[in-house]
This record gives sequence, structure tokens and C-alpha cells, in this order.
Amino acid sequence: MSDSLRELWLRGVAFNPAAPSDVLIRLMDRAAGEVGPLMCEGRDLPDAVVDAALRHPAGKVRGALALNRYVDPARLAPLATDPSGIVRYRLAVGPRPALDGYDHCRTASSSPS
Repeated sequence: MSDSLRELWLRGVAFNPAAPSDVLIRLMDRAAGEVGPLMCEGRDLPDAVVDAALRHPAGKVRGALALNRYVDPARLAPLATDPSGIVRYRLAVGPRPALDGYDHCRTASSSPS
């Protein structure tokens, strides 16, 4: 399997809502590449996966979790004392705004015809 196909396959598993927690936890390993951080930032995670990410040795995984919009902010509180300044910064910045594809400004400025 080519590296790009492997990466796509791993992303598919990481974002599959039916994937078991133990599989998602293994995807945080360095061998899975960027899949772990992408998953930790971009999807709703089971409690066991959040717990594993909070204790993960890689700051990249913890920093990605700090930007996750689906995790209750109270669960992310331990990251406020993380040894990595980058992780603490990401927690302070918080998640990126949702891109829902809806142009709110255009709709508000449209006049009825």
C-alpha cells in the first residue's frame, strides 16, 4: 500500500464514528503520522480516547486536543498546566470557528425583492 493511500485509509478509520476506542488510541502513535493529531482536533472523541490524549507524551497530540470543539472544556482543564507552552497557548486560543458553508454576512445584507 502506498504511503498516501495508507494515510487516507488511516484517516478514514480515525474519523469513523463506529471505530472502537482502543483503535483510536493506537492511531495516536507516531507510526500513524499526522492522523492522531488530526483526529484529536477534528472529531468528537470517546472518553477513553480523551483520557489517553490528555496523558499522551507527544505535545502535538495534546495541543491538537486543546483545539477540539467537541470536547467539554472542563475535560481540557488539565492542559492549562501542561509543561508545553504551545499546548497551553492552543488551549487559550481555543477551537477554530466552524466553517458551516453558510454566508451569514451575505444573507444579512440581502434585501427582499
